[in-house]
Amino acid sequence: MRFELAGKRALITGGSAGIGAEFARQLHARGCDVWLVARRAERLEETARSLNAARPGSASWTAIDLSAPAGPGSLGELLGAIPAERVDILINNAGRGSFGPLEEIDRAVEAEVIATNVLASTLIAHAVIPQMKSRKNGAIVAVSSVAGFQPLPYMATYAGSKAFNVVQAIALRHELRPFGIRVLAVCPGPTETEFAGVARIEGHITGSKRDPVEAVVQTALTALEKDRAFIVPGARAALMSLGSRLLPLDFTTWVCEKMLRGALPKPPPR
Repeated sequence: MRFELAGKRALITGGSAGIGAEFARQLHARGCDVWLVARRAERLEETARSLNAARPGSASWTAIDLSAPAGPGSLGELLGAIPAERVDILINNAGRGSFGPLEEIDRAVEAEVIATNVLASTLIAHAVIPQMKSRKNGAIVAVSSVAGFQPLPYMATYAGSKAFNVVQAIALRHELRPFGIRVLAVCPGPTETEFAGVARIEGHITGSKRDPVEAVVQTALTALEKDRAFIVPGARAALMSLGSRLLPLDFTTWVCEKMLRGALPKPPPR
């Protein structure tokens, strides 16, 4: 059965830029109202203003740091607001990354990766599912990564969190199907976004060709309408994920270690 987007309201985390902002634009163009959540208030306001110019009152925003558990502008504030707001579609897109040998990464940074990618996405889904069940209609999109299929040395916590997103989404898909709720895991490869900067990843992971963010989101929405379990947008990303799933995991992880070691931040000259 086709999932109608027109007239729905979408909550989009990480909605200030990149994949999140593009989800907002494309869902809005298909007739959705959008509620944008991210840390950067000025970017949220800018995106909402442009959408409201096209359709007044169709976009709202809340500045939230999803890695903060409580207090003003925290995950706790968002969770408290959700029961009073209609959410037909949840785009769990906000993400945080880290890069480097695990013991050299600040513990607070690793905690933020887990808080944003795992805890926040889980608790937000937990908050919206009851109202979706009551209407017997809804959709949850978990924006994961091809890293969800492949352990990444020097990005071990990030890759682990993305694997969590994929496994949880597919499990929830079967759990929620009897209630008319669709769940989709989106696993993009390198995409033309601000991720490295916004997620504050140090190093030199640049230079590789990246998929256009517009194509990634368009593919994801098509997959949602077709009720797919997961999608790997883009030919390069699909090839990367296929290798990870068909070749011995220890071999593909060895290859990744060799590649990523060269991207580590260079020590300062003595």
